[in-house]
Amino acid sequence: MSVLDEELHSAATAAAAGDREAVERVMTTLWPQVVRYCRTRVGNSTQVTRPADEVAHEALLAVARGLPALARSDHPVREVYRVVSRTVSDVHGGSAGSPDVPAEVAGLLHHLDATAREIVLLRVIDGLSVHDTAGLLGLPVGRVLVVQHEALRTLRAKVA
Repeated sequence: MSVLDEELHSAATAAAAGDREAVERVMTTLWPQVVRYCRTRVGNSTQVTRPADEVAHEALLAVARGLPALARSDHPVREVYRVVSRTVSDVHGGSAGSPDVPAEVAGLLHHLDATAREIVLLRVIDGLSVHDTAGLLGLPVGRVLVVQHEALRTLRAKVA
């Protein structure tokens, strides 16, 4: 379990037991990552139906409703990621592209399978480390590196 997983597990356990300060700790800890993820996936342009920060609030509410599940999970960060990605998908119809990603790049990403696309988005667009990406997706670090390498090679071939 990573340090963030341990911190989140501890706070979620206390929050599920009714500790309001623990709920605040969970939300404060998660807010920057959730906002960054939502801004990357949803964007903040006028073309979107709902602003990314509003989607992030909704995602955190969904996380708050699932605090007991987080407290039981061995990998709470992975659970948070699932809830947030599902919320973004529900709000925006499962679109993988982002208004902040140029249309050419978004079009290229559709040549990748879902896992490779998510790895490229998390690593390249969101700027997550390989360890954080592996933890979020529940994959070994080596697998993330291999999939990222193959995805970038595929994208380079499509551009050339």
